[in-house]
Amino acid sequence: PDLVTVGNAVSRGNAELEAVLELGLPYTSLPEALRDLFLRDRQSIVITGTHGKTTTTAMTSWLLDQVGLNPSYLVAGLPRDLPKPYRLSTGPHFVLEGDEYDSAYFAKIAKFLFYRPKILVINNIEFDHADIYRDLDEIVRAFRQVINQVPSNGLICACGDDEVVNSLLQAAPAPCLRFGLDDANDFRAIDVEVDSGGQTFGITHRETSLGRWRIGAPGAYNIRNALAAVTVGHWLGIPVEDMRSPMAQFSGVRRRQEELGIIDGVRVIDDFAHHPTAVEQTLVGLRAAHSQGRLWAVFEPASASNARKTFEDRYLASFQSADAVVLAPVPRPERAGEDAPFSRSRLSLRLVECGKLSWFEPDAAAIATRLAENVEAGDTIVFMSNGGFGSVQTKTLDALRARR
Repeated sequence: PDLVTVGNAVSRGNAELEAVLELGLPYTSLPEALRDLFLRDRQSIVITGTHGKTTTTAMTSWLLDQVGLNPSYLVAGLPRDLPKPYRLSTGPHFVLEGDEYDSAYFAKIAKFLFYRPKILVINNIEFDHADIYRDLDEIVRAFRQVINQVPSNGLICACGDDEVVNSLLQAAPAPCLRFGLDDANDFRAIDVEVDSGGQTFGITHRETSLGRWRIGAPGAYNIRNALAAVTVGHWLGIPVEDMRSPMAQFSGVRRRQEELGIIDGVRVIDDFAHHPTAVEQTLVGLRAAHSQGRLWAVFEPASASNARKTFEDRYLASFQSADAVVLAPVPRPERAGEDAPFSRSRLSLRLVECGKLSWFEPDAAAIATRLAENVEAGDTIVFMSNGGFGSVQTKTLDALRARR
């Protein structure tokens, strides 16, 4: 081969990697390959942040596509509106998700540092990835570096509702536009109305009203995702009226509040939430959208951070919008290393002490049985995991069908 791309899940000892090294073949990381082979001569629109990257990347790609800008894009998920999660096109823009996770075993730096953003979107910044970052300061350092890469004729599009993000903008070398729900933002959502099919809200650009807008997903964080896409579009010169319909038509990304069906009166939703903030915001949004019946949160602590006790206290607060919480085992608990491990039994007991229904089950089959025996018509179940979750979604749907 002319070049071998080594993914960040591959480490020394992998048979193919060892062959590459022994044969002296040229190799690179995926982010470097993207930069060198595909981003050259294109304007990178890099979507970053602890939460919302995939949805905002898909939404921005969809928006630019629908108004005729013919963008290239790379989405780290499966968009429902786009034919594939990637495209190499003839337009000048390349929209891609900028992950803060490391790039390869030989490039232990954030992927987004290779992407040379012309437009940088920052949704939020929190501590995560406890397996590679020691603390929030290390993550902030990576974001400070990528901010410093934006050219003076580019744009930093940042959520002004986030204190950490705001603190980094003070020394930004490029123009900044802030979006969010707070008064000080350049692009602000106002007068939000929530229903079971989504949300309607006004957008103001400083003192100018941009009218009413509609998106099909609940939650304040999805409004912020939409504001990020609109802010980028506005800066690119897309007329406001041309953006309104694509935003309303956007139907999301698989495993991001994806409704799997309503079986025997029970709504079943699949979501990728795997951080305390994402879990909390997902549940708050679903509670507002589906106020009738009980809300069941079914959580698999599948990430490397969740193998540790790091977020255990925060999850106690994150689940407060749920009526019942079912906790799955930690996949690969050895990833906690020398850190104190996450205890689902301890968290479940604390949730019960707070007045919640809560169980911890041994596997996906037991979870499906528990749900089928206890949920009622009008209830909503949301599965939350960034892992495979033992196909618990399918097992639960089957169990619900079997009880009819």
